[in-house]
Amino acid sequence: MASPPANFWDEWEHRYAPVGNDITLHYIDVGPRDATPVVLVHGWPDLWFGWRYQIQALSKTYRVIAPDLRGFGRSSAPATVGGYGTKKVTGDLAGLLDFLNIPRAVFVGHDWGGAIIWRQCLFYPERVIAACGICTPYFPQGNVCVDYDTLVPAIPQFSYMKLLGDSERAAKLLGEDPRRIFTAMYRKYDEFAADFEFLKMVENVNASADPVYTQPSDLLSKAELGYYVAEYSRSGFFGSCSFYSRRQQDFEDEKDLPRVIEHDALYVGAVDDPILKPELAAGMPRVMPKSWCTAEATGCCGRRRTRLSTSCSAGSSS
Repeated sequence: MASPPANFWDEWEHRYAPVGNDITLHYIDVGPRDATPVVLVHGWPDLWFGWRYQIQALSKTYRVIAPDLRGFGRSSAPATVGGYGTKKVTGDLAGLLDFLNIPRAVFVGHDWGGAIIWRQCLFYPERVIAACGICTPYFPQGNVCVDYDTLVPAIPQFSYMKLLGDSERAAKLLGEDPRRIFTAMYRKYDEFAADFEFLKMVENVNASADPVYTQPSDLLSKAELGYYVAEYSRSGFFGSCSFYSRRQQDFEDEKDLPRVIEHDALYVGAVDDPILKPELAAGMPRVMPKSWCTAEATGCCGRRRTRLSTSCSAGSSS
């Protein structure tokens, strides 16, 4: 008699889909095949695995599809930064739907995944039923490309993006010992120092003696932390960091797209997020007329949700 899986996620079959342009996506596909399909799109430095608890819950009702994006995990990883960008990544997700013979799906994204699902609505509007961005507001493309030298003074907490945008340097820095960055990053909010800066966390990942890099939080189990470390030890960080290297090309690819997203949409912010602060979503109602916005925090969900919904919802408040 076979032993039961050590972890609940070990029960799910790992699948692979050729999506065109010599790209194969690794993905998990769980839930009733005749149910509404929901595509969960991860951020950086994450994987399909970041959705494991949501997959477990949502798959009771929905068909849940969670891919590794190109450059991440077990999906194809182009060897140059030219192999990345929002146009290519959204094309991969449309190709995944084609492979699965799914006309349309609900798209949910976190962090970089949020940026991707908003672009999915623009590049492939006919493939999107509705969209949800977690922590990532929708920023429409402007009339000029905003490089990091211009962006960072305006939004200082984005300073780390310039470092990651040097894909080769960042990959070498983070790849020296992947366990250190994941040990440092994946922890509870109140475990971070009051003067926390993500740029410094990345810059000092190999040189610092700070125990944050060596003493894991109980936010992740040993097996969960080990999964991230094993996947990034194999794949490296070049592909994932290359998402930050494509600002000029993304501008060129997106400049003629509509600015307004017409789909039903939900933005969920985290009130204590030090990077993607909920106030960055203030302009969303102007470009997402069917959107609802909410901010969540332990102990103050109702208070914060009402406040943000009043100021940031083009739909009804909750």
